[in-house]
Amino acid sequence: MSQLWNGLLSGLGTALSLFYDLIPSFGIAIMLLTVVVNLVVFPLTLKQTRATRAFQKIQPEVKRIQRELKEDPKAMQAEMIKVQREAGANPGGCLLPILVQMPVWFALFRVLNAPLTYIPAGSGLARLIESGGDHFLGMDLGTRVSQAVSDAASSNVFGALPYLALMALMVVAQFVQTAHAQPRLATASTDPQQRTQQKLTRIMPLFFAFISYNFPAGLVLYWTTSNIFRLLQQVLIFRMDGRPETMLPPAPTPAPAPAPEPPAVRPQPPSNKKKSRRRK
Repeated sequence: MSQLWNGLLSGLGTALSLFYDLIPSFGIAIMLLTVVVNLVVFPLTLKQTRATRAFQKIQPEVKRIQRELKEDPKAMQAEMIKVQREAGANPGGCLLPILVQMPVWFALFRVLNAPLTYIPAGSGLARLIESGGDHFLGMDLGTRVSQAVSDAASSNVFGALPYLALMALMVVAQFVQTAHAQPRLATASTDPQQRTQQKLTRIMPLFFAFISYNFPAGLVLYWTTSNIFRLLQQVLIFRMDGRPETMLPPAPTPAPAPAPEPPAVRPQPPSNKKKSRRRK
């Protein structure tokens, strides 16, 4: 396992060096690495996006099963698994491409913390880092965002602006990407599951911003580029398969019609025979 991890670290360092030889910019090298990683996992992204959309499409059937089999949890679970399998649905499909990239993310964190350990010695990128020239758009890509903000507070306040602007771009790009993936709602949803999903869509970008505050700026640049590229991939997938259908709120169950009242019984007048008998 350690050999695979060390191989990934060395591979990332070599890839960054090769990209720097193509375009002599450390930031551009990180962005090119991001594009290559996302292109490699694009078939998986396409498959899982379609599986997620299939899961959204069978939601009316899932709700019907939950309503009809709520007294039998085992039968309900078995029926839901059957429906999902037949439709090729996967509720967590959008997370799998991100999980696949997590080892690359953590490995890049290690590479940026100690770049000269993993970037080939004597390469153009290694000489650039040794000379202290590994800057991009006013940022030292090996410096953590929190450290840049702390240093700016004691010296130059404007020195933290590029780091904060990059984090803001990362949040906006991820919010747009996740919101674009959700089916459009005709009205405000009252379904608890959909409301929870909408809340997660708003919270997750802020969560990533929170944890990225202590990451090197180069890693934030990787994640920002990845968000933007995944959004472009998503637009391409929607052009191929169409956008998710607009989700209408479920129609309210009609109230049962009241039972018709029995007709009122009117008293019958006495017959003529009884009257004639009385006269006699």
